[in-house]
Amino acid sequence: MGCGEILEKNAGAQTDTPKANSPHRSTAPEAIAVDVAVATTGKLSRDLVYTGTTAPIREATLRGQVEGQIKTLAVDIGDQVSANQTLVTLEDQILLSAVDQAKAEKLAQRSEILTAQSQVGDAQIKVEQARLQLQQAQGDITKLETSLNARIEQAQLQVRQTQADADRLELLVNEGVGSSQQAEQARTTAQQAQQLLRSEEASAAQQLSQARTAARTAARILDSAQAQVKIEQQQVAAATAQMNAQQAAIDQAKTRQQFATIKAPFPGTILQRLNDPGDWVQPGIAILTLGDFSQLTIKVQVSELALPQIRPQQTVAISLDAFPNQRFDGKVARLSPLADPTSRLIPVEITLPNPDRRIGAGLLARVRFPTNGPPTVVVPTSAIQNESELFVVTGPDDRPVLERRSVQIGQKKGDKVEILAGLDPQERYVARSSRPLKPDSQIRLSILSQSPSP
Repeated sequence: MGCGEILEKNAGAQTDTPKANSPHRSTAPEAIAVDVAVATTGKLSRDLVYTGTTAPIREATLRGQVEGQIKTLAVDIGDQVSANQTLVTLEDQILLSAVDQAKAEKLAQRSEILTAQSQVGDAQIKVEQARLQLQQAQGDITKLETSLNARIEQAQLQVRQTQADADRLELLVNEGVGSSQQAEQARTTAQQAQQLLRSEEASAAQQLSQARTAARTAARILDSAQAQVKIEQQQVAAATAQMNAQQAAIDQAKTRQQFATIKAPFPGTILQRLNDPGDWVQPGIAILTLGDFSQLTIKVQVSELALPQIRPQQTVAISLDAFPNQRFDGKVARLSPLADPTSRLIPVEITLPNPDRRIGAGLLARVRFPTNGPPTVVVPTSAIQNESELFVVTGPDDRPVLERRSVQIGQKKGDKVEILAGLDPQERYVARSSRPLKPDSQIRLSILSQSPSP
């Protein structure tokens, strides 16, 4: 039996049809029975649901950085720890010995620096002594030059005077008025003055040479003393550099000694304990695994076709099989820019707050991504006439009025279609009719018709 037959029977049940031989038979056209529905909003597309596994927001594997035996390991799987809490200690006697040895070597180098600085002071004293000797020698040369110049000038004056006396007496002798004995004596005196001048000049030259030699010697001593100061200063610098390098060795030894204590890098829960007290560990060997459960991460693989529905910081609904009656809200933390070249799936990471830390890791999680866009009016496809029209019903139920209306059609899915414009929620429309309708058609509402909400 078709839909039209059902509507006709429903209509016949609501009214009495006059018999064919009745004298009161009406000639008015028979009303068409229709199913009237109320426009409601909804979505044709379902939310996207993907599955993933819960994991702590942060996870760290604590490893030994130095070789040694585990002395204490005071935590176990499931224990809650705070940031910077000491979790593991190793035997550190060898490391402490290395620190002490490095400090002792630094003290020895410090002593060498003090000795070198003392030698620098001695060399600087010698420099000052040599500078004074040079200044004294240069002063002696000046004084000697002054004294010798005066003596030579005196001798030169004596030579000129005695030579003049000898020449005058010799002239008188030639004129016959002077004594030849006096002239001879004056000549002898002039020669003696000449010899004295040469003797003074020779003595002055020798004394000046000796004074200049002494000054040059003092200058060389000064240069040698200054060079020695530089050598001693270089030794101080070298010893200081060695001591600084030794300080770096001390710091390194202290750092290695600190590696004997392993602390929690962040507050969290112990996930794994891979060693026990007394075990010997090498650098790089894992001892504990720590997880931060203040938040959880869920990684899902989504289709590339779903990317338009997902955006960073989007709120998503999360359900966990371990908590079947609860719903959790998470946020999209990041979308990977790289899709798997084979499956075309894209990794998406979601963060889930877990302030009470009751949700653990490794739980199955279902992440629901809501589809974009607001809800629209959804009607059955049977209500659409001529691809973009439908009939709206107005007026009271006993006197319904038809109105043909053009609408904008959206997405279609199955026997449903979206109305983007032309029909508002709570308006009544013809969902089905027993016969084709026209705007002036007489209609009757079937018992399946709906009424708008108050």
